[in-house]
Amino acid sequence: MFFIDLLIICLATAMLLGCVLLLIMYLWARRFQVTEETITLAGLHPAFDGTRLFFISDLHLRRLTDAHMEQINAHEAAALVVIGGDVIERGHSFDCCKANLERLRELGPAVFVHGNHDNKADTRTLDNLVESLGIRILDNAAMRCEADDGILWFVGIDDLRSGRTNLACAMEEVVQEPHCTILISHDPAVIRKPIPSEVELLLCGHTHGGQINIPFYGPIRTGAMYRTYRAGWYDIAREGTTPLRLFISQGFGTSHVPLRLFSSPEAHFITLRSK
Repeated sequence: MFFIDLLIICLATAMLLGCVLLLIMYLWARRFQVTEETITLAGLHPAFDGTRLFFISDLHLRRLTDAHMEQINAHEAAALVVIGGDVIERGHSFDCCKANLERLRELGPAVFVHGNHDNKADTRTLDNLVESLGIRILDNAAMRCEADDGILWFVGIDDLRSGRTNLACAMEEVVQEPHCTILISHDPAVIRKPIPSEVELLLCGHTHGGQINIPFYGPIRTGAMYRTYRAGWYDIAREGTTPLRLFISQGFGTSHVPLRLFSSPEAHFITLRSK
């Protein structure tokens, strides 16, 4: 009888601890932080010194609330909003996606690249929605920006898993008029490809910072690539040229399960500096 009682107590304790852990992970996924990042780019024209970008990725099915927007608007405004993909999921209504994109568009001019979940959904409907809001889709394409006599390129590529990624096509105009370039790719695995020397900054999402991380172990579900490049800043060595600066966002939403652990949802203001 003693052992049965002990077993019942152990099972009840395990269930209680499991419920507490699930609650902690659920609440962790409801967090939101806005970070301030600064990056110096050797080729950036002085006319663009101080340019601010707002970068957000992986919204999935999480809705931007008034409170989130208050946090964002408490910071100095950005010249360009960069949306790093995964704004919808297959089989779900576009209502949340539309509301999120409308809020982001209110922050200023915006560009968007596709993520893997975007390509699993109704991409035509998504693209029509994005374009109707005046958000520019950088689908293997480049956007040229001018200030005084300076030029800055923003280049975006389709998600690597789509089979339609074409970095060479995206860089065609840049190669003809080489200047400092910022590349936007949903998936940081693009670094496995040769990145042209004109690209000085690469902005990515996709990893969710591991989403659920176990202390001393790391993400419970991810490959070696994303264990190495999980979130934050990295220098990627390139032969014959300066290292590529890579920034990976932990993203705003979640996928598969609405839970996070040791990976807070985030968005970023990035200030560009010239040497």
